Amino acid sequence: MTRFLALLAGLLLVAAVSLITPLAGLAALGLVIASWWWRPAAVAAVLVTIAALAFSDVGVIAAAATGLVATTYLLNAAVLHAPEGVVPTTIPSVGGAVLFTIAAATAALVPVELIWAPLAAPILIVAIYALLVTGLTTKGPTVEKVPAE
Repeated sequence: MTRFLALLAGLLLVAAVSLITPLAGLAALGLVIASWWWRPAAVAAVLVTIAALAFSDVGVIAAAATGLVATTYLLNAAVLHAPEGVVPTTIPSVGGAVLFTIAAATAALVPVELIWAPLAAPILIVAIYALLVTGLTTKGPTVEKVPAE
């Protein structure tokens, strides 16, 4: 099943890049095929996708959808040579990818005219991450102490 998902995600990645720039789509196709034997080619295919997005004038939704496909492809291509039983597409990984794509697209579509907004965004992300990690680490399991004999 993982091989099928990797192939499907690779084909979707090639289709997305081909719609943006056909020449980059050919390069991505070659790299997706090469990634079956050489795993770093999958990363190169995603880098070709990022370059195609950077040099073309696509909308936010198309860029977000292409990024979601690239994430899915990397998740599935990374475990092609993994031991049996490794499943990259779990509900938390897919849900996180979709929710972060929606959040990024929504943030990109909101018209912000503040000059300092790009400086505040990383600080806000770190603060949110710290709050989430703190909330997760304080709810750890309790361990009873065994009396020494």
